[in-house]
Amino acid sequence: MFFAHRPSDARVRERLAPLAQAAFTHGIEGLTRGPIQQPPGRFRLDVFRCELGHGEAVYARAVEGLRSFSNYPATFTRVVRLSPGFGVGTVFGTVASHFGFASMQPCRIAFLIDEPEEKRFGYGLGTLPGHVLSGEECFVVWLDEGSGSVQYEIRVLSRPATFSARVGRPL
Repeated sequence: MFFAHRPSDARVRERLAPLAQAAFTHGIEGLTRGPIQQPPGRFRLDVFRCELGHGEAVYARAVEGLRSFSNYPATFTRVVRLSPGFGVGTVFGTVASHFGFASMQPCRIAFLIDEPEEKRFGYGLGTLPGHVLSGEECFVVWLDEGSGSVQYEIRVLSRPATFSARVGRPL
C-alpha cells in the first residue's frame, strides 16, 4: 500500500482493520518455522544469521527486542500494530519512506516459537493483501548453552506479489 506522504498511525490502523481476518497471501503457513532445504514453487529463500553476543542478558534483550518489533530498524521503518499486544494473530504494518512517498506492508503473526527450556524464542509473520511481497518471514534468537553464544536468524520465503515488486526486485 502506498501513500503520497508518511501516514499517521491512525491512518495505518484504518487500512489494517479490514485485513484483520484476511487470509495470508502465500499458502505456505508455518514453513519458515524450521530449516528449509529447498524453497517451494516460485518462492525465493533468504537466510541471514549473526551472533548477537554472549550470555543470558544478551539473550533476554534479544527476546524483548523481537517482542517489541525492534528487529525493524527505526531509522528506516516504523511498526504500527492494529491493536496492542504480541502473539499469534497480531496484525501490524511496517511503514517506510522511499523517494518522497511512503509504503505500508501489512502482516500478521502466524506462529510463535517460545521454548524457554531450550532458550529459543521467535515468531513468524505472513503477508496480507496489499503487501508488495507474498510470503513468510521467521525471526528467531537462541542461546547456545554450550558456548554461551546468542544467535539471531531470519528465514524468508518470498515472491513478488505486485508488478512493482517484480520490476524492483533486482534493485
